[in-house]
Amino acid sequence: MLLLAGCAAGIATHFTDAPRLIRIASFTPVFLIGALVAAVVLILSRWHVAALLAAVVLAVGLWGQWPLYRAVGVFADASAAGPQLRVMQANIFLGRADPAALVARVRAERIDVLTVSELTDEAVPALAAAGIGDELPHAFLRSRPGGGGVGIYARYPLSDGELLPGFELHNVRANVAAPGAAPLRVYALHLLPPFPEPPWRWAAEVDRLAEVLALEDRPLVIGADVNATYDHKRFRDLLAGSRHPGSPGLSDAAVVTGAGIVPTYPVGRRTPPLLAIDRILTRGATPLSFRRVGIAGSDHHGVISDISLHS
Repeated sequence: MLLLAGCAAGIATHFTDAPRLIRIASFTPVFLIGALVAAVVLILSRWHVAALLAAVVLAVGLWGQWPLYRAVGVFADASAAGPQLRVMQANIFLGRADPAALVARVRAERIDVLTVSELTDEAVPALAAAGIGDELPHAFLRSRPGGGGVGIYARYPLSDGELLPGFELHNVRANVAAPGAAPLRVYALHLLPPFPEPPWRWAAEVDRLAEVLALEDRPLVIGADVNATYDHKRFRDLLAGSRHPGSPGLSDAAVVTGAGIVPTYPVGRRTPPLLAIDRILTRGATPLSFRRVGIAGSDHHGVISDISLHS
């Protein structure tokens, strides 16, 4: 019963945006597994009332995860609607990821736009030496020591690159001239983590991002280490547009395509990745796929999405 009570409390954090509970909400899928174990044990022990309670807790938790597995109908018929862009988001672990392996991945996957988090001053020339410019000749980069830098590499010309004010880490945007598509803006984002930073700072950055995106009037593609999962209500509110009045919201590639929970962090430890914090988001463009890929030398997996643009 103690296991069930703890899991019920953990699952409940999925439905609140209280900053002090952000860290707990990250592990909602783990609490679901715990609730399942509790339900099985209680059934086998013939504690029928307690088993029924466990089933209710499990059902509530699964209901909260269901949108991740129910593909949105619009994406299925979008492949012929316009030109497509293949986007990859990569956190390169304080610049320590293998640059040659990352460039090889970009080449093999035929990536059109690469957004990079934790881009250090040393990583920029290392990626250049590895040949990133041969695959993605256009770039807008804002590197920084200590993992606070980000960058956009693109197959197509970039313009009007800008460093976003009001964030602790670097966050950037630029326009991409994709052939046959309406004017498109690409963001490379890295929000503060709710740990070890105070959770309220992460919450404030989500709200700041909502303000920035509410002012956009063109299609968006966002590659991000948001340091948030679908279990954070504030992040779901950002997707829904309810964090800022008048915002049309965003589409999450994992949600639209029904990809489910795609954990990307941490990599290279004794446990498998637990947190799905690397995301690709859009507005005015339709994700067609979402999957993760390895990044040699990084503590994150990368994610890739094929996106249908409006012509």
